[in-house]
Amino acid sequence: MSDQSDKQEEATPRKLTEARKKGQVPRSSDVPTALSLVLVVLYFWLSWDWLKVQLKEMLEVIPYLVTIDFYQALSLVFDVIVKKAVFGIMLPFSLLMVLAGIIGNIMQFGFLLAFDPIIPKPERLNPAEGLKRIFSGKQVVQTLISLVKTLILAIILWIVIRWGIKEFLHPINQCNLPCAIDLTELLIKKLYLYVLPVLIILAVMDYAYQRMQFMKQQRMTKEEVKQEMKDMMGDPHIRGALSGLRKEISEQDIQKRIKTARLLVLDMGAAIALQYEAGVTPLPVIVAIGKGLMARKMVEIAQIENVPTIIDPTLAQLLLEEGKIDQYIPDSSIERVANAMRKTPKGQK
Repeated sequence: MSDQSDKQEEATPRKLTEARKKGQVPRSSDVPTALSLVLVVLYFWLSWDWLKVQLKEMLEVIPYLVTIDFYQALSLVFDVIVKKAVFGIMLPFSLLMVLAGIIGNIMQFGFLLAFDPIIPKPERLNPAEGLKRIFSGKQVVQTLISLVKTLILAIILWIVIRWGIKEFLHPINQCNLPCAIDLTELLIKKLYLYVLPVLIILAVMDYAYQRMQFMKQQRMTKEEVKQEMKDMMGDPHIRGALSGLRKEISEQDIQKRIKTARLLVLDMGAAIALQYEAGVTPLPVIVAIGKGLMARKMVEIAQIENVPTIIDPTLAQLLLEEGKIDQYIPDSSIERVANAMRKTPKGQK
């Protein structure tokens, strides 16, 4: 296995795709948490008046329970407190938590269904490997970050709750039930006001950190990049696509070259395009060579572009054997080329 220090190349799209198939994506657990709090704020904000009525009814029932029979009290607890608390308050709250978890993950890496993380693997059951993971540098950093985040949130909660307790116990307030409910509402609003912005900032920072760490972990060595390129070139789909692209580029290039040609020399299944401009090029230049289907394509383009053509097997073979594209014609062919150009003035097919 390559040492991490050797992995200096950015991960290729193919490697990132393969990692995604295995469920390996940059993910921050703080994003769903922050989104959960946002949804809870909306939930309490939109339904607080209704929730306050439910809370008041539940609290008013509690003193009445000691004055009635046990079974009546049990029935009343279930009908009023349990139904209102569980089905009226906790169930929508729980559904919001689940929804926030799903949306929070989709926001980070889209819809992903991968079974690799849940497949049992021998190394996960190995105690030694488990200890390595626990005491790895990455895990230590994650633990320190979690402690810092917990400390920040704990300080905020302590400040707000301390204020709320003082208000509840202040002698001047003599807080009754409506007062307690109003103070609870104010306490919850203060908690959201201080905690929500902090959670959102922490979520953004944590996601950026997790993504940076993920991309660092996915880095490749130069050898891995080269091997991947070889593997991709062996893929029949990619090879076919590249072949089609090369053919398209080749045809476009041939068309441009034939347009500038002065003469097209033909042989059976071969064509050589020559470019020459008196006073500009000292000798004709071979701008294109084609055989088989490409030669036929060159003839078609020459006819469309009104480039003169001449059938001369001897000259064609001479140019094929001794000539090279983008170079002057060989010395042995100068006389025959000059004669051919005199016989076929420019503009004559």
